[in-house]
Amino acid sequence: MNNFSLWLKCAFTGENPRKVRRKLENQLPEPDGTYGIRRKSPREIVREQQMWVGCLIFMLLSAAMLFPFAVLLHRVFPVTGWTIPVIVYIISILVLFYFLRKVKFTIWTLLGLGLVVLTITTAVNKYTYKDLYYGYRGFIYNVSNERKSLHDVFTQKPFPRYRDFLKASHFTPVVRQYSLKTATKNFTKYQKGDGWQYVQYFSIFKDINSKWQYVSDPVHRDYIAPAAESLETFCGDCDDYSVLIAACITSIGGTVRLVRTESHVYPELKIENKEDFPMVKNLIRKKLFRKEVAKKGISYHTDGYGDIWINLDYTAKYPGGKFLYNDVVSVLEIP
Repeated sequence: MNNFSLWLKCAFTGENPRKVRRKLENQLPEPDGTYGIRRKSPREIVREQQMWVGCLIFMLLSAAMLFPFAVLLHRVFPVTGWTIPVIVYIISILVLFYFLRKVKFTIWTLLGLGLVVLTITTAVNKYTYKDLYYGYRGFIYNVSNERKSLHDVFTQKPFPRYRDFLKASHFTPVVRQYSLKTATKNFTKYQKGDGWQYVQYFSIFKDINSKWQYVSDPVHRDYIAPAAESLETFCGDCDDYSVLIAACITSIGGTVRLVRTESHVYPELKIENKEDFPMVKNLIRKKLFRKEVAKKGISYHTDGYGDIWINLDYTAKYPGGKFLYNDVVSVLEIP
């Protein structure tokens, strides 16, 4: 066995190359000059199978841990294409795999404890295996999304249960029909002027906001009602309101994101063109919500790309009303 084959075998088995070499040298050769092959016992066969299964798990674990790194490299150095990130990714997998094999007892212990904790949280419906999968997939999406700054990717916490929020925010034909009727229901005088699309978004906001009644979730359950369900009652908590606003406005072309604080969720509307913001503020202040605004300010956030997002919370009686809470924990843009 040459040195490279010996190193490759030891990399997979985690054995010491010197001990393996000494073991091979101490074997007695057969008359034809080859080493004798001893029949393996059942225990040795099982151990060898376990070794290969462990190698496969460690290899997959290395690949999963480093895949975001490859995506990040491609984003940071786009001129190189995927060639360099893929090469670096493969080399990094081999290096990390070798390291994990060196500390395999610690890794197996941590994996076992992690599976136990995840199984318990799944049983009590706090953090499930699906949440782990979609959280990982969401992180990959955020790293690859050039519309999101890397600062936001690595500083903001994942949006809890974002998969359920996205599913509930999908508009159905019923939601679309309601949005079409409500978009032109209010502010008819301004439907054909500048910023007419924002007039329609605010018409939907006015209708939902004026009808909404806060009702708590069931005991020990964080229920997220689909938008179509909330249309039947206009009742629910902040999650349900945010989902309904997002579904209705996105169904007629608007862009909405959900903002989570430590104890609250609310929707924000994106101003598609930053140069339109003065015009939108003028619409709110002097035409559409003159009485509600009075001398109050317009509350909004500016993201890492300079895009402006106006508050549409149910606690505010006009677009851009005062934030209920200022501590933004995470955001979720509704596609």
